[in-house]
Amino acid sequence: SNYMSKVKYQFIENEDELRFKINTLDKVANEYLMKIEDLYMEDLFFMSVIDKSIKLIDTFLFALDRRNITILATLTRVQMDCVMRAFAGTMVSDSGDFCKAVLVENVPINKLKDTNNQKLTDKHLCEAVGKYLNLPVYDLYKKVCGFVHFSSASFHNIAKAGENCDMTMFISRENRKDDKQEFERLSLELANQFFFFGSLLIEELFASWLEQKKS
Repeated sequence: SNYMSKVKYQFIENEDELRFKINTLDKVANEYLMKIEDLYMEDLFFMSVIDKSIKLIDTFLFALDRRNITILATLTRVQMDCVMRAFAGTMVSDSGDFCKAVLVENVPINKLKDTNNQKLTDKHLCEAVGKYLNLPVYDLYKKVCGFVHFSSASFHNIAKAGENCDMTMFISRENRKDDKQEFERLSLELANQFFFFGSLLIEELFASWLEQKKS
């Protein structure tokens, strides 16, 4: 469908504003959750996914203080997963059956198929969300996963090439002081993604489902 997303990706430069917005995602969620009247399988599915999403908030903000990229990336990845799983419900022939299979029969989502008989793998879901938003979601997902799974990104975090071809290693709970700006930049980038996908889940996907239910 050519339906365009209501939630637009806008990079928020101001960290205080961004923190405030992340911190109020649960309040926004509650406003929508209060609109549920008759309970459908889809409502239970969204309630579970939204609960998972807002449980990330406190730890995300704590990690943002510490500029802990590993934690920020991991939680952003979980946030993206929440959106992908919620979006999967729009790709199947019967969303009620889909939600029942996941919630009641405990079927892994990647074992289920969309209307074109394609398995709902992470890659497929990512690409579908990307197409819907007209954003390179799969590239973003791979980048975030690079921080989560052990990869060269982890090595670049500890190794620093010196002046005379020597290398210093830094292994610690803290970030290296001279990388302060880089960690600030990455933290802000991840925080923007975290907020965007959190809003998308609530104010776009869940809101659309509530509208659909009315009709």
